[in-house]
Amino acid sequence: MKHFILVLLIFSFGSGSYLMAGDQDSTKVRRNIIRWNLTPFFVVGKKSFVFGYERILKNKNQSFSINAGYLEKSRLEDKDGNPIKIFDQSARGGFDITADYRFYMKSRNKRPAPDGIYWGPYAGYYTVWQEGSMNLMDNDVVKNVVYFDGRLQMSNIGIQLGYQFVFKHGFTVDLILMGPSFTFYNLNLGLDFKTDIDPNDPFYNDLMEYLKDNTSFLAEFIRNQSFEADGRLKFSYYGFRYAIQLGYNF
Repeated sequence: MKHFILVLLIFSFGSGSYLMAGDQDSTKVRRNIIRWNLTPFFVVGKKSFVFGYERILKNKNQSFSINAGYLEKSRLEDKDGNPIKIFDQSARGGFDITADYRFYMKSRNKRPAPDGIYWGPYAGYYTVWQEGSMNLMDNDVVKNVVYFDGRLQMSNIGIQLGYQFVFKHGFTVDLILMGPSFTFYNLNLGLDFKTDIDPNDPFYNDLMEYLKDNTSFLAEFIRNQSFEADGRLKFSYYGFRYAIQLGYNF
């Protein structure tokens, strides 16, 4: 549905973009674009900022671009907007870097690149991490403290299709409509306790069973392991890229 809406936007405003940019000097070549990728800001968290640069190459219908920036995942919230606090987080963050090579479709675009529809390969690396701790309570008494260190890394390579509008005075809107990829996931989870635990203590046995039954994320790591052991999950799967980017062409 999101992509269908974006396609409608392209056809709705496409003709308008040509009219707005019509009085630009067609002989002037503007090879550079700087831009802000809004998608991480709205999808990952409002403290995430990813910026990009695109350069039109000697072949005026091709370009190279790169995006890089800081990521910070928003805190979990319930339906009323109240924060859900599982761990006392001590640190969290991440970063994203993605590069792509674009082929602008000269036969379909009325104006030269970087305006119009394009396609091309892309590759990227994305990581986020969180560190924290949690008090384990037994009858309102702190039984122990568990420390948490979780990191997710994704490396992907794929093909994307998009459309870029160049408006009057050089302002741009870049829509990456679809970008299927082959993605390598590396998920690491470290759990450690402040004091040693007794594996025969019913409290910890009950905790293990609870995590397995209610937290599928943790279950992958603690299955057939002791609590102190670090967990790692590596696998390959498909991914997807989409983005809305605002920029300036100069």
